[in-house]
Amino acid sequence: MNIAEIHSLPFVSMSIIYKGKELKLQKVLLDTGSASTLLNADIVREIGIVPAGDDEVETIRGVGGVEYVYTKYMDAVIVDGAMLKCFKVEVGSMDYGMEIDGILGFDFLKLARATINVGVMKLTV
Repeated sequence: MNIAEIHSLPFVSMSIIYKGKELKLQKVLLDTGSASTLLNADIVREIGIVPAGDDEVETIRGVGGVEYVYTKYMDAVIVDGAMLKCFKVEVGSMDYGMEIDGILGFDFLKLARATINVGVMKLTV
């Protein structure tokens, strides 16, 4: 899969499946420094991903500050043909000053045994 460089940052695409509904996310930040995968709440609402009373709520900290997120299990997360089933993601507002659909974090990259080659701008899983 090609890695696109936007605002000097690496972006890829991915698909998520939740309760049988699939959504393709085009602007997903490839972030080895993020422990978890995070989805933009405004974008994923389209396929019914909304907070529920029994969702775990967590506080995450990063370069952008502190954010409250809730967790959901996706039926599947698909990147470059690799599918991880029953994959836990965090969902939050992602107000980072740029349009972003999500962050593909180290949790997915490690489980999928991903290889990032910035010399040719490719992600392989």
